[in-house]
Amino acid sequence: MSKNVKQPSSDASDDARGTRGDRAKRLLDLVMLLLRTRTPVSFREIREQFTSYKTANIEAGLRAFERDKSDLLELGVPIRYVTPEEDDTLEEGGYVVEWRRFRLPEVKLTPDEVSALVVAASVARAVPGGTYPKIVDLALKKLAFDVQEMPDTPMDFLTQTRSLTRRDPVLVHFPATTGANAREISDRFAQIEGATRSRKRLSLRYRNASTGAAQDRDVDPYGLVYRQGAWYVVGHCHLRNDVRSFRFDRIEDLEVAPRPKSPDFERPASFDLRAYASRSPWTFTPEPIEEVELELRPEAADTANEDFGPGAAHEKTEDGATRIRFACGNPDYVVSRVLAAKGGIVVHRGPRVRRRLAGELAAIQERYAQERYKP
Repeated sequence: MSKNVKQPSSDASDDARGTRGDRAKRLLDLVMLLLRTRTPVSFREIREQFTSYKTANIEAGLRAFERDKSDLLELGVPIRYVTPEEDDTLEEGGYVVEWRRFRLPEVKLTPDEVSALVVAASVARAVPGGTYPKIVDLALKKLAFDVQEMPDTPMDFLTQTRSLTRRDPVLVHFPATTGANAREISDRFAQIEGATRSRKRLSLRYRNASTGAAQDRDVDPYGLVYRQGAWYVVGHCHLRNDVRSFRFDRIEDLEVAPRPKSPDFERPASFDLRAYASRSPWTFTPEPIEEVELELRPEAADTANEDFGPGAAHEKTEDGATRIRFACGNPDYVVSRVLAAKGGIVVHRGPRVRRRLAGELAAIQERYAQERYKP
């Protein structure tokens, strides 16, 4: 079992056909389990913690879990299935709660707002004693990703803040933080950022989020991003022969190629770091592509503003709905959004999506039929 999966705070071993209170408790425990882990949780791991799913017939337990998952989707909990093709650190697929849809969106700041915060930070950082310099340094690095023209690295941003503040305070200099762990993190950040600026190859010992096993990767770092509470280095992975992102806290060992004045690679001119960091799940391709057509009714109109990919076609209908046709390679995500919309999104085309949606709806119907005729 993944060491990242923690036991729910209350006993999760209730009977699937128990009282309404038992069932509500099980649903709450399931949500808490998914919220407490950073990585997707497989059904195998979930089954180990819920006796309701430990049926003699594994398929029966899976159906019980799918019914619970469908009910949580109806309640607005955005549970999504992540495949190993979508996240190559996984050995098997698993379930996550999509934080981007479950919590408040990230704050986006204008350049003027960033400028004001940099000025305030320079004052806070000048306070003698305490931990203000370390806190401000980290905050300024995060602010680097709130400017419209995001630089390759946070250090580039901090250099640019000179023109914002019209002075040259201690904002550009980042002293070593205190504590062994803090020094290690600071050194690793400096190594990766330096390699990104010098275009030097990185050799990583990268830990698999699901199994805990480590694997050697050679990466050409294109840039650093901060998203959802974690730092990532984005670059070309030679093992996968594609662009991948690597979380800092999963890097167990790091080595920068020698000869710092001799670049090892050139970042493709067409690569957009901000666009890569802001990719939409509608555009992921863990499965083969098929054309899908969705009807977004007025109650789901905001969905039309999301990114469905460069080839997506939008068409307004006479009744105020929007039809969207796009190349879909992430059918599980589409199904989860359709169910969460509660009738606001209708699938008109896409055989694979329609089959999976029919299966989910059949499981929901079976679940409520059992409740209706329960003695």
